[in-house]
Amino acid sequence: MIITDTGFLSSFMKIGRLDLIFRAFDTTRIVITSGVLQELEQAPMQRELKEALQSEEHKIIVKEIGETPAEGFGRGEMESMALAAETNSLLLMDDRKAAQYAKQKGITVMGIATFLLYCKTNKVISKEDLQTIITELKEKDYYQFNEEVRGKLLE
Repeated sequence: MIITDTGFLSSFMKIGRLDLIFRAFDTTRIVITSGVLQELEQAPMQRELKEALQSEEHKIIVKEIGETPAEGFGRGEMESMALAAETNSLLLMDDRKAAQYAKQKGITVMGIATFLLYCKTNKVISKEDLQTIITELKEKDYYQFNEEVRGKLLE
């Protein structure tokens, strides 16, 4: 099972590349929690979210999670970590502090940079496509990679 947190999912929705998550892991389903759904419903991408939830080809499954202990993270982060721990699933999450916490709890976490490197290494995207994604993340999501990470991605 592939679980994604709000920030990771919204980044790829903003650049119109949600399909990349499905292709990278050769899956037709990704899972979000009800907390992540609630956070996404507050974001300015309602059309993209509605399309993603109604897609026949690539399904976003929403899982209801019970109470999670408050650890100083948002509801979506805590629910995503709880579900990933419970199901021993990969968690796509880019918040560094939350990802570090999740890793300490034994959860396998993949951030955006690692995900893009994975896509490049496994020939899901070309170097040129990767350059376009990096540019679009910066322009549409204000997401930037430091020079070291950018260099490793584009080498």
